[in-house]
Amino acid sequence: MLPAHIAQIATYKSENPAEEIERQLKVKVVQLGMNENPFGPSPKAVEAARAYMDNVAPYPDDSGFYLRQKLAAHYKVSMDELIISSGSSDILAMAYHLVLESGNEVLTGEASFVVYYQLAEILNLPIIRVPMKEYAFDLEAMASRITPKTRLVVIANPNNPTGTMIRRRELDAFIKRVPDHVLVILDEAYFEYVEEAEYPDSLGYVRAGRPVLILRTFSKVFGLAGLRIGYGISTREVIDALYKVRMAFNTNSVAQVAAIAAWDDTDHIRKCIDLNRRELTYLYAGLAQRGLKYVPSFANFVLVELGKPAGEVTKALLLQGVIVRRAWGCPTCMRVSVGTHEQNERFFSALDKCL
Repeated sequence: MLPAHIAQIATYKSENPAEEIERQLKVKVVQLGMNENPFGPSPKAVEAARAYMDNVAPYPDDSGFYLRQKLAAHYKVSMDELIISSGSSDILAMAYHLVLESGNEVLTGEASFVVYYQLAEILNLPIIRVPMKEYAFDLEAMASRITPKTRLVVIANPNNPTGTMIRRRELDAFIKRVPDHVLVILDEAYFEYVEEAEYPDSLGYVRAGRPVLILRTFSKVFGLAGLRIGYGISTREVIDALYKVRMAFNTNSVAQVAAIAAWDDTDHIRKCIDLNRRELTYLYAGLAQRGLKYVPSFANFVLVELGKPAGEVTKALLLQGVIVRRAWGCPTCMRVSVGTHEQNERFFSALDKCL
């Protein structure tokens, strides 16, 4: 019954769910494998979600009018240039469906977000993986690999799992080389954590009418990963096309209300960013003290180079009740999410036993 390309796909399941590991080990685990916000969502967002629970009988506002209105006012774009969805990965899937035609190809790096490769497998779209350069996207090499078959270029900035950042001048030069038949997807799930002046102004590409789709999310700094809500910004033509392949009612009403409240709580967002920076510095110091190489990160996780198959260490850490992830596309690296100070201390305690 299954098409051959589907039958060959290895089933993807989230590795080591915390609840399952706690049942097996009978200890409270430290989850540092999902790049979640360990400091939690805004209390105002939680309050708003609870208060709205009496109103969940009707279907949600299918367009997310009030959330789009707030985002549009902040970014100074038209509401017609915005789409919300069940996490930014859902919008990514819509974009893949837009170009689903025999002969079309997707282009990305070889060590980035696993969903980029999953979607290509599911839809039987050829995906070209360009080697990374110093753990970052090699835009010069990627530009040279664009052909008449290329329809999507997918770039994470900052990149997951490496934490590296593409700078404005580099991305500007790349965008100028991209032909009009290619849609460039800029996955900016972690952009709120970046405090560098050289971070690109991706909205400028949209305002200039370039075929660029920006993906952003409420799952990371806003701490709403469990509610699954994200958004995309692009030209009206691209947004209109995404609506053609999107499922109706794909964003629940509680998530919309919580996202609006989370967006407004700027003090909580600032607190989370500051705490992340402080704990990231603590992780750097601890890794250096243990002689481990790491990649400086612009996000809420750090890539650690182990010099041997990462699975050996991640499994050993798991037995200590600490969950980290093997880094996709980097077989000798593990990705460690930034936790609270207590969680990070437990990570180092477990790491010392494993090493």
